[in-house]
Amino acid sequence: MPWKSLKHALLFNAFGTALLGLLMIVDAGIIAGLLGAHAGAIPPLVCTVAGVVCLLFAADLAFVGTRKPIPQGLAKLLTLADAAFVVAIPVAMIAAAPLLSTLGQFLLADLALLTAFLVWCQWRGLRQPQPAPASS
Repeated sequence: MPWKSLKHALLFNAFGTALLGLLMIVDAGIIAGLLGAHAGAIPPLVCTVAGVVCLLFAADLAFVGTRKPIPQGLAKLLTLADAAFVVAIPVAMIAAAPLLSTLGQFLLADLALLTAFLVWCQWRGLRQPQPAPASS
């Protein structure tokens, strides 16, 4: 459960973000077609680039989530990046409204809600006391 610990929240986020990134790269044309209001409204390259960015972010999340102990500063930075993404999605939806289909608007709103949930899970994990590093 991602809300149990910071480690679980980060790794759950990494898995979901990597899955989304792979989907956006492999099926860029299909995803662009679903998001766009009309054919060619959103170039598949946009989805491919977004997918690569998702994979890089997922790697960062996984790296931080697998450290012992989890570096609090990096975990906070990643959580703030996710929070900024939650704020940026509605702005992008408004700016790109003529280009987005109804399904595209719905999918982006869902992405914002899911990311907001992950921000909450990570923030909750950051507030919990972290175990002390094991001494050698």
